[in-house]
Amino acid sequence: MPKIGKLVSHLPYFESVEGRGTASMVKEANLFYVDYEEGLRSFVADFHDSGIADTSYTETLANAGIRSSDEMASAIPAADEAVLRAMLTQMVREERFSSGALARYANDGVIAEVLRRLSE
Repeated sequence: MPKIGKLVSHLPYFESVEGRGTASMVKEANLFYVDYEEGLRSFVADFHDSGIADTSYTETLANAGIRSSDEMASAIPAADEAVLRAMLTQMVREERFSSGALARYANDGVIAEVLRRLSE
């Protein structure tokens, strides 16, 4: 059974960093790697331990009509749990290919909004 509650417990952190600027969440960065502050690193570790990752996240998002990060953000209010899980998986996985992606999602309030929806 997925541990959604542990992820939702990170909501206060994500509410506090919303709009704060991505640089404030980064301890060290280079072209290929970003070392985040503890709150973001802890969330990523809990995500990997939670069991909510959607291994078919690209298909789940495509089936929901979501093809971009802008579409993902605007789809949050109507998304069901499966789509919300796919969104979080996309955000965490995107970091592997685009250093700083998680900080951008956190700064823009996208992670906080997904966690709010998962807590409903």
